[in-house]
Amino acid sequence: MIAAIVLTVVLAVLVLAFIAFYRYSRTPEWGDSDVRKAALELLMSIGPLWGMHFKAPRPELPTAATPGPEPEPLPTWSDDEPPARLGGG
Repeated sequence: MIAAIVLTVVLAVLVLAFIAFYRYSRTPEWGDSDVRKAALELLMSIGPLWGMHFKAPRPELPTAATPGPEPEPLPTWSDDEPPARLGGG
């Protein structure tokens, strides 16, 4: 009887600890914590033992973009000068 009570208490504590950790792991503080970084480094170091290899994303190629030449303005005509006909004279 006492063993069942102890196991129930241990199970309840484990469930509450899991819920607390789950809620904490969704906060910005967890993303910057040293514990998270250390755990991730540990998992990445032992992962290859089970065939899990991390592939770093391929970096984007650097590009250099410069402004092109200024486009020439389109020709405009005044009211007294009609435009030339297309394809001829």
